[in-house]
Amino acid sequence: MCGRLNVIDAPIMAFLSDYLVNVPSVASQLNVAPTESVWSLYQLESQWAATPMRWWLVPHWSKGPQSKFSMFNARAETIATRPAYREAFQKRRCIIPVSGYFEWRRVNGQAQPMVFEPIDSELLLLAGLWDRWQGKDETIISCTVVTTAATQTMSGFHHRLPLMLSRGEVEAWMDARSPQTQLNEIIAPRLRHPLKVTDVTSAMNNARDKSSQSQVAIRAPRVVNPE
Repeated sequence: MCGRLNVIDAPIMAFLSDYLVNVPSVASQLNVAPTESVWSLYQLESQWAATPMRWWLVPHWSKGPQSKFSMFNARAETIATRPAYREAFQKRRCIIPVSGYFEWRRVNGQAQPMVFEPIDSELLLLAGLWDRWQGKDETIISCTVVTTAATQTMSGFHHRLPLMLSRGEVEAWMDARSPQTQLNEIIAPRLRHPLKVTDVTSAMNNARDKSSQSQVAIRAPRVVNPE
């Protein structure tokens, strides 16, 4: 599971500038929670585009937004077969660039938040799926973050891992013509980059708290390297 995100403006805009002629202005966002908006890079009629998307997938064929099922993460093991994700996986894959993500572990019966951040760059490229839902009076463009089983080095923190792509995998992930064998290699569980894992104050458990003070480190960070 990947339940919260951080977005820092400058590195995200630098990444988007590699694919877009007109780079949008991206605002920094801390403690982004599901159903809130995150910037996503996608393709529309073979053209690169970027827009804020609702982080909770709303399939185009559905009756609209609902909370019965958690749609902010999609398991890599079933995205090719589950009706909610199957068509999006085939035709509408996207990249969600972030500066870090959060997970929780149990410590003395309490939920301890941890922030996972890249060491060798300023952002993580999360693999996602997107869709466009059209209602009578509104249009919702939404996305979900693809997750895989955690690698051995990451399993001590959480049993799931957001699918983080390398720069060299971006175009293959986005290309609807990429063969299934190549996609299978991309979604296989592995850690692309060394990560810094830091315990932060429990204040960030409140999704309404968007201040940097909610993410003050309470322990020295640990480094997790690719296996």
